[in-house]
Amino acid sequence: MTLLQRLNQFRYQKPLGIRLLAAILLCSSAITLIATGTQLWLDYRYELSAIDERLQQIEASSLNSLSNSLWEISPDQIQVQLDGLYQLPDVRYLEISSQYGDFYTAGIRPDKGPIVERHYDLQYKAGNGVIYDVGNLTLIISLDEVYRRLADKVLVILASQGIKTFLVSIFILTIFHRMITQHLGTMAQYARRLKLDHLDRPLFLKRKGKKRDDELSQVVDAMNNMRESMLKDMSKRAEAEQALAKLNVELEQRVAERTQQLEERNQELHDTLEKLQTTQQQLVESKKLAALGGLVAGVAHEINTPIGIGFTAASFLADQAKLQKQLDPDNPLADTAVESSELICQNLERANQLISAFKQVSVDQSSEQRRTFDLVQYMDEILLSLKPRLKRCQPEISIEAPDQLLLDSFPGSYYQIFTNLILNSLLHGFENQPGGKIRIEIQQQDNNLVIDYRDNGVGVPEGWRYKLFEPFMTTKRNQGCSGLGMHITFNLVSQLLKGHIECLPNEDGAHFRMELPLVTDDMGPVQK
Repeated sequence: MTLLQRLNQFRYQKPLGIRLLAAILLCSSAITLIATGTQLWLDYRYELSAIDERLQQIEASSLNSLSNSLWEISPDQIQVQLDGLYQLPDVRYLEISSQYGDFYTAGIRPDKGPIVERHYDLQYKAGNGVIYDVGNLTLIISLDEVYRRLADKVLVILASQGIKTFLVSIFILTIFHRMITQHLGTMAQYARRLKLDHLDRPLFLKRKGKKRDDELSQVVDAMNNMRESMLKDMSKRAEAEQALAKLNVELEQRVAERTQQLEERNQELHDTLEKLQTTQQQLVESKKLAALGGLVAGVAHEINTPIGIGFTAASFLADQAKLQKQLDPDNPLADTAVESSELICQNLERANQLISAFKQVSVDQSSEQRRTFDLVQYMDEILLSLKPRLKRCQPEISIEAPDQLLLDSFPGSYYQIFTNLILNSLLHGFENQPGGKIRIEIQQQDNNLVIDYRDNGVGVPEGWRYKLFEPFMTTKRNQGCSGLGMHITFNLVSQLLKGHIECLPNEDGAHFRMELPLVTDDMGPVQK
């Protein structure tokens, strides 16, 4: 296997490690370039200041002697002085023209490249105080050597910093792989192999030393607890199915013994049986959702603690780095620490927002308590919680609503309603294909809340506008759809929220309109 094939295999097997390595390399490279540019600018300023000091030395020490030599008309002395000045670093050309037409040079005048050119008037002060103009001095300094030295320094800095950045990145990636990535891969592989007939196999992580009480062990314990809960639920479900099967046998025997006169009664018993089956399935699903909601809330609560500690440590690191930077402004390590700690704080704050959204949605979905909430902000939390379900289709969802809309209602019901509508658009409207658009308009009219939900999918088949809200009505029963989503939505809107929902005709996709009262006295107690 070639090196390129190994890299491609590692990229597909360990995408998190590759992204971490790329982020470290990008950030380190950016910091290296900034530090290199700053160092070059400081060196360039230093070189220019050295040239200025050299010119000041020439002005202080050489102009008077050149003036005296011109006054005494001593060509040999003048040429010796010019040759001496020509030996100074970066001096390329000197020229003296006297008042008597004499001309003296040293060096060759550069015809290209960056230069610094100075002109000086040479004056002789006689003993009686009279000042005579004896000539002019032209001095040219080339900056080619300055630029060459800076270029050599750039290559050295970039080479050393590049090698250091690469080695540090590989070291961090190795530690991250040994401590986190390989265990995440083990958990992912366990989750993929987990089936209902293999729930007796617990999850174990191969970690050296004694058992550690950290985030990974907490996630493993949570998954094992979930597996045990599923085993218990399956056991209860099997008992309920056995009891139901026994009841079916008894009912069939009774129906067989009944005469034709009891046909209507038999039909009622059959309908009751179907309702019992539906209720049993809903109860089982409710228990699963409650267990999942508790798992999400528990995991989010446990992760909040290390995130808070990490945020505190990053903030303390930022303060200490800023203090060190004030004490030593030229310390590049202080700049790196400030930028890194701010980046850590931003990402920890983002993680905290995600966990808060999951905890809020989990509580609202698993309870039917009434409380005051902002519907517009809650819509963002709903979309955030549905983000994993939206990855495949990636529809464009736009919400047109006021900046703030406070409601005294049941947020869990709104979550269930919009979740059913959006998932129906993904499955039925867009056929799980990308490119779909969903638009939600929320507006207040008098004492009512009017919500228009539209998508640009295949739309509602002809004759189905009034069948959508009936139980068990679906066009994709072979794909696992039960047909209860819109029925549950209709019950939530009409019974709990005391509103009205209808499917309106639309040439481009589906269109649902909900009219809900803003204030309803008999909706239940408010959660404080």
